Amino acid sequence: MDTIRASNKGYSAELFVVTFNHVKESVDNGSKVHVLLSFGQHGRELITSEVALHLLYILTDKRKIAGVDLSSFEKMLENIVIKMVPMENFNGRKRVEAGELCDRRNGRGVDLNRNWSVDWGKKEKDYDPYEENPGIAPFSEPEAQIMRELSRSFKPHIWVNVHSGMEALFMPYDHKNTTPNGASAHLMRSVLENLNHRHFQDSCLVGSGGGAVGYLAHGTTTDYMYDIAKVPIPFTFEIYGDETASSNDCFKMFNPVDKTTFDRVINKWCMAFLILFEEGLRNLQDAQLVSQGTLDNWVHVGGEQSVSRKSDRERRKLEGLDLGMQELRTYFRLFMLSTFLLMFMFCSRISKNRHRDSGNVFDP
Repeated sequence: MDTIRASNKGYSAELFVVTFNHVKESVDNGSKVHVLLSFGQHGRELITSEVALHLLYILTDKRKIAGVDLSSFEKMLENIVIKMVPMENFNGRKRVEAGELCDRRNGRGVDLNRNWSVDWGKKEKDYDPYEENPGIAPFSEPEAQIMRELSRSFKPHIWVNVHSGMEALFMPYDHKNTTPNGASAHLMRSVLENLNHRHFQDSCLVGSGGGAVGYLAHGTTTDYMYDIAKVPIPFTFEIYGDETASSNDCFKMFNPVDKTTFDRVINKWCMAFLILFEEGLRNLQDAQLVSQGTLDNWVHVGGEQSVSRKSDRERRKLEGLDLGMQELRTYFRLFMLSTFLLMFMFCSRISKNRHRDSGNVFDP
């Protein structure tokens, strides 16, 4: 268990990170699948952190899920390492507990799921700054900075960002109405469809966040994890939503309000994560993306590099290019604005000179 702190321009954040490694001498840690999970990114979605804590209880104390025998997952757990952030937005959670039940932002009013660099800052027609404030720049927020460093150092093979508001299993992309192409998309969809069929009886919405949820989201964590961090299996899970709740009753909209529903959500989604780990491990092995050796390089069967694990230097170049494009767009807008102003001033000066010259010609 580790506590990681960061600050930026007078604002500080602290994230608690739990690492679960079912250590066995017979399994080389270098060949294990790395799973990175984040809960509580939005302050008002309290149920997500409850799932995180109960999942940790199950992993460490071997508590049962509604009478389910978990011994069948023991062998699978030997082959994975899990890093979990049970509450990413601790400062935002404190605002909610103080009475701001509809607030999803962090301690200084930024939506942490809009503060990442992929397609950062773009605003749709229905943009609401209270809901989707992206911050002053990509990674301006300490919480996002910490999560980015976790992704760089841990190099996850499976990533899940856990939210509430509906029930759905999402893959990239959030910022456009498409899913990725090729072997990586097939891998992600296979894992989600198997999970949906095995555990949810095909009742969950499956697809891209941008295509299925009804609106596009720019600067999200999952799109970054796929495009920049090159995580082979990046997902966003929506674990609960009450469609009958009033839009003013955010607590009921995003969280169960009775014990029966609470227990059902907890048990259902803890079990879902165990099945996800199993499905993810199996699909990565079937695609020959994991073996008895290191996981640092990803080469698809037949030599096709479908989901490649870039070096740190290459990854920084990609991210730098992404940020550079954002800056270039900003500079271009400033250039066009300054050009327009100069032309306006130039034309005004010419008009005044012509008027003065005309006056001299007819002056008696």
